[in-house]
Amino acid sequence: MANFIGQAKAGGVSIMTLAAAGVLKPFTEAALTPVIGDGNLISGAAKTIGGVAINQYAGRGVVQDALSIALVVDGIEDLMHGVFGMGAAPADAFGGAL
Repeated sequence: MANFIGQAKAGGVSIMTLAAAGVLKPFTEAALTPVIGDGNLISGAAKTIGGVAINQYAGRGVVQDALSIALVVDGIEDLMHGVFGMGAAPADAFGGAL
């Protein structure tokens, strides 16, 4: 069973990496919210750029890939909240940052 999970992929990414990203996402979101906010364009851009930077410069491995995926997914989610004003996002797309 463990061998199957380690080899299973979705979109070219291993299920183990995706599971790790799912576990990391709430922790990265909670850690970054006091610093850059949440659900606005600024936080979305910062998280997306950070995730891409980790992918480019931190090397490859399950932890690095999972952290990169978690940040990019959260960043895109924040960008969508900022652009479309979905859910609990503030009416100000920049979250008062400007």
